[in-house]
Amino acid sequence: MHKNRITQSVIAGLATLISAISWIGLENVLSEGNNWLWPSIGFLILLIFLSLNWLLTKSKAVLLITLVLILVSFFFVFSFKIEYLAVLFIASLFFLFGSFRAIDEKKVRIKIQVDKILRRGLPSILTGLALVIAVAFYFSPLALQGQDQIRLPRPLFNIIIQPIIKIFEEQVPLSQLSEQFNISLTGDEKIEDILYQAINQEINKYGQPYKQYFPLGLALGVFFTLKTISFLFMWLVILLSWLIFKVLVSAGAIKIQEQAVLKEVIEV
Repeated sequence: MHKNRITQSVIAGLATLISAISWIGLENVLSEGNNWLWPSIGFLILLIFLSLNWLLTKSKAVLLITLVLILVSFFFVFSFKIEYLAVLFIASLFFLFGSFRAIDEKKVRIKIQVDKILRRGLPSILTGLALVIAVAFYFSPLALQGQDQIRLPRPLFNIIIQPIIKIFEEQVPLSQLSEQFNISLTGDEKIEDILYQAINQEINKYGQPYKQYFPLGLALGVFFTLKTISFLFMWLVILLSWLIFKVLVSAGAIKIQEQAVLKEVIEV
């Protein structure tokens, strides 16, 4: 069991380090509009380390310290706000609930089944993480830009407009549409480009009285988007955690010990 404790200590330390790097990557995305790829990879690695920690830990106190360090490192990157403190407290409850569920699931299993153990804890962890990211987004420059104008995502617009675009092309001349919405033409636009600009103009025109709520709406959108993709993210974490766990067992860094299980029987 000594090897398991050493492996767990290394994983816990790496989880804390990766969490700080991931928060830095997230802050760069939210302040400078960088690509989401690197913080996504960072959070993926962090969740894998947490998952391995669940499989190895016997002490909930050690796990609690790791979770606290992960969440506290958020303040070193995003600075202190009372709103952050409240949200991190709520997120910590999700983290603890998910972690304890995973550990309890491990205890009642006769055989170590990585997927079933991790499936008990990861949904709550992902909810807490999505909540923290959404609140960080709400106070970021990206959300503040939403107070000036809000734009319908172009991929979503393309999906919606595709079935009816031919009707517009046949019934409404491009020049008439651009004149009606006061959109200047350069000669390269298609009718879907004009419609996209027109719809965004109308959204912002009628949304001006509520523009102070745009950042909140965008933050809610970020939260529900993260919740939607978290299902696929969870299975990716489970697969990679299972592979790494098997490698560590094969390498002797993790030792699995079999124990006899007592069974109650009724004498006849």
